[in-house]
Amino acid sequence: MSPTGHYYRAGEFCPDADVGRSTVDDHGTTIRCGPVSGRNHWHY
Repeated sequence: MSPTGHYYRAGEFCPDADVGRSTVDDHGTTIRCGPVSGRNHWHY
């Protein structure tokens, strides 16, 4: 969950500190933080 207490969503930017980490979205689907098009995003 984000610092504000909300679930991350695929497509959202993720901080450099989270690269390589995974979590679940609000549907329980695993998402991972990593580079997409040159920037870090949460993705499936």
